[in-house]
Amino acid sequence: MSNQFAASRSAVRGKDLPGRRWRKASPLALGVALILVLFYSIIFVIPFGVSIWLSFQNWDFIDNPVYVGLANYGQALADPSFLHALRVTVEFSVAEIFLAVVLALLVALPLSRLKGAPQQVLLLAYYLPVIMPVIVSILLWEWLLYLPSGGVLNALLQNLGLPTQPFLNSPTEALWCIIVMVVWSYLGNSIVLSLAGINDVPESLLEAARLDGAGFVQQCRFIILPLLQPVLVYIVVTSVIGTVQMFEQFFLMSGPGNSTRNLAVYTYQLGFQSLNLGYGAAVSLIMFLMLLIATVFQVRRFQQSLTY
Repeated sequence: MSNQFAASRSAVRGKDLPGRRWRKASPLALGVALILVLFYSIIFVIPFGVSIWLSFQNWDFIDNPVYVGLANYGQALADPSFLHALRVTVEFSVAEIFLAVVLALLVALPLSRLKGAPQQVLLLAYYLPVIMPVIVSILLWEWLLYLPSGGVLNALLQNLGLPTQPFLNSPTEALWCIIVMVVWSYLGNSIVLSLAGINDVPESLLEAARLDGAGFVQQCRFIILPLLQPVLVYIVVTSVIGTVQMFEQFFLMSGPGNSTRNLAVYTYQLGFQSLNLGYGAAVSLIMFLMLLIATVFQVRRFQQSLTY
């Protein structure tokens, strides 16, 4: 009995009770954790809660808020301006992500065949636009497209005897100009991630495929691309989040009228120009739900593909 009692006492002492865990915790670690919790609460949690509350109100920042229930959400679903901004956002996201993923693979696959300094130099050249400030990239492309008199690209087309293009002054070409600029700006990030995934492919599998007579295209199709799927899913998910929230490019490189007005710019105009804070908050929450659904769909689809 005495041995059992001693064993039970030692087992109780060995357990980490909540109070004992707090006493053993480092004061510095607790202080850093508290600072992070406060930071994210102030930056994210509190504004997100206020946005949810505002989406059920009608408030112009002057009079007192008036509760309107789901009226703001119903207004958004019947608003032609919202539907147009939604269409622009979806078209831009689909085109940009498709072009970025395809170009990243087309560059990363042959780049993986290089080794040493040539690969590093080319990788640095592709990644330079990523670290360039967004405003600098926008000013550069504005100079190329229509500043100071017609733009550098139109001057080049003239010298080649080709017809000049309106670019950002055209409601049909303006969105494609933004797509090209965004692909150029962030392509290096997708190339780096794709190249890292390709380098993680076991060399033994590629060597076995080469011994069986598989060429480089067959190795890419049956070995590299299937093993690269987790990286591609990550690129697509992060690209969806980034493209839907993109603001500076559409605000500073806007086309004529509302041809390039996406959901981010429309939310800004509602909240800060029209002072329709309740409706703007509802639109921003619809954007959040879109991103959440798209992310969950991509992750679930990837998980299902792993089970087959």
